[in-house]
Amino acid sequence: MSIENEAIKTMVSLSDTIEEADDIIVEFTPHRTFADKLKYLSAEFPSVSIIGGYDGKDGNPEQTDYEAVLSAIINLKWR
Repeated sequence: MSIENEAIKTMVSLSDTIEEADDIIVEFTPHRTFADKLKYLSAEFPSVSIIGGYDGKDGNPEQTDYEAVLSAIINLKWR
């Protein structure tokens, strides 16, 4: 894993909000769609996963799952 990749992971982990973490991913990686960003997070943060996942009722399933994973990553710093 490159130092640049570790820096991106650290910045995402230390973000205060989902929006801030998303901005970092958009700025420093080539991933733009929710599906691509979710795959990126799954690869870089293998200890964080979705148990239930999107329920299929309203909204965008990739966005909902992506935001759930980002939230979990951000909240890990408080443990």
